[in-house]
Amino acid sequence: MNSKKSPYPFLSNLKIAFAEMWKQQKKMTLFLFLRAPVLVLLSFLGVYLSKEVVRVVTEGCTPEQLLLTIGTISLGLIVCGVCNQYLSAALTQFAMANDLHWEIVLLDKTVTMDYENLENPEGLTKLSKALNNTGSDQSISRIVSDTISSFLANIAGILSYAGILTMLSPWITLTVIATTIAGFFLLKLIGKWSYEHRDCWKTYDRKLSYLQTNSGDFQRAKDMRLYRMTHWFLDIFAQTLADRMAWHKKEQAFGFKVDLGMAALSFLREGITYGVLVFLIFGRGMSADEFVLYFGLIGGFATWLLGLANNLETLNRVHLGFSEIREFLDIPNRQNHGKGIPLPTDTFSIEFQNVCYRYAKNETDTIHNLSFRIEKGEKIAIVGLNGAGKTTLIKLMCGLYTPTSGRILINGKPVSDYNITDYYSLFSVVFQEIHMLPVSIARNISSQADEQVDEARVIDALKLAGLWKKVSSLPNGIHTKLIKSVYEDAVDFSGGEMQKLALARALYKNGKALILDEPTAALDPIAESRIYEEYNRMAQHHTSVFISHRLASTRFCDRIFFLEHGKIIETGTHDQLLKQGGKYAEMFAMQSHYYREDVSRNGLEE
Repeated sequence: MNSKKSPYPFLSNLKIAFAEMWKQQKKMTLFLFLRAPVLVLLSFLGVYLSKEVVRVVTEGCTPEQLLLTIGTISLGLIVCGVCNQYLSAALTQFAMANDLHWEIVLLDKTVTMDYENLENPEGLTKLSKALNNTGSDQSISRIVSDTISSFLANIAGILSYAGILTMLSPWITLTVIATTIAGFFLLKLIGKWSYEHRDCWKTYDRKLSYLQTNSGDFQRAKDMRLYRMTHWFLDIFAQTLADRMAWHKKEQAFGFKVDLGMAALSFLREGITYGVLVFLIFGRGMSADEFVLYFGLIGGFATWLLGLANNLETLNRVHLGFSEIREFLDIPNRQNHGKGIPLPTDTFSIEFQNVCYRYAKNETDTIHNLSFRIEKGEKIAIVGLNGAGKTTLIKLMCGLYTPTSGRILINGKPVSDYNITDYYSLFSVVFQEIHMLPVSIARNISSQADEQVDEARVIDALKLAGLWKKVSSLPNGIHTKLIKSVYEDAVDFSGGEMQKLALARALYKNGKALILDEPTAALDPIAESRIYEEYNRMAQHHTSVFISHRLASTRFCDRIFFLEHGKIIETGTHDQLLKQGGKYAEMFAMQSHYYREDVSRNGLEE
């Protein structure tokens, strides 16, 4: 059973939470302190009103005196109530603003942190736990301000009421304090247990989220029906939900034990305090109005103490929640996010020097001691079987991954010398998995990089990519939205059209290097060959890297690297590699034989 403790001190987390609130709105932060005396006075006036009513009645005062007493105290209650409502409303808005602030902080970290941190399980778990502390009514970032305000009010109430009750009987004060402190430690156990075991059910939460999201995905819905995966999908969901509920039951069972302890403490507190009060009535002749006053003060004092105990438990949750936020925010970056050297102004050379890369938790390297150089303007093809490490190599080249060892040079300068965000601008990349956003075609092509999209450039990119005829036929042209499941008036492109759209996006970006990571894998060989010929034409005077599992598609390249198990085992031109008679020639022969058989068979059928 996994367990852990917060790596950050309690006061350190509260200091950060308070400092961020002060930085956002100083006036609202001061309201946290101003609300405390208002709440204490409001509570005391309610108790005092009952006491004065009893006094006036028992002393035989006139109705006018009764009305005057009630009216004066009620006016104070009204003023305090109005002030409290105003401060509460203001602090509610402040709490939502604070919650939004932390959501933006986490979003900023997510989109700027090293990409590989979002691909490993540890980074995903930390992100999931951090996000759980924002975005809801009970999220840590939203309740922290109200908790601090309530904490200050409870402290003020305890000090005020304790001073009065101690003069009556110190035993009452000590009993209420002792039982409340014991109750606090019981409540703290719940937060501690949940924090220490949260990793145990986070995996199930991620799985459930994935299953719920993908059950309604249009692309997966076809496979689920055609391949009878529905029952399997439901079984996986049911088992995962059962595993998650098992941990929920454990949490509830632990909480029930704590509740029993709290009930026992409450019984003890009430028995002792009210027993002393009854003794004072009969033993010392306490008046009726004094009894009412102290009776109310004891209840109020217990309420303040219980409120403080709840505050401390909530502040402990705030502490643990901000620990999870900070654990995510403190994930270190290996890449250079600071000042970097100037970028190349033209296309550039790329050199790998003894580069190794190992994924988190893996026991072996995916890329093994890789060394090669791509000259300026050279066209390179990287081929090999699935799992050879081609995509990993591309992600290293683009700066998405940092080598485990070795280094990558751009124009002879290490990638680490460049600001990573600036470095990304050097590459126009089209990956095999193409993702578009539910915005207009123009925004997708421009990657929303500019508030004012250059429409002429968008149209030119669409023409070069061979998609302008399709887009121009749409009622809204380049302003047509994508993703029909989001917008009724949107369109969904076919796989080939999506690939052309991705190419248009790469052309619009106009990076100094063009990289294609099997973006045409879903096309037939002839269509793929034509698209690669277009890529070749567009890539003139650009350093270019093409990945394809179909060897004939990349025969136009200056050199071909044959990758196997993370190593380049053959290199040369298409003709040179065929003459060598190695792995490349063997794979090419198998593919060409298949296509010749296919063509022959189709010819016979015709």
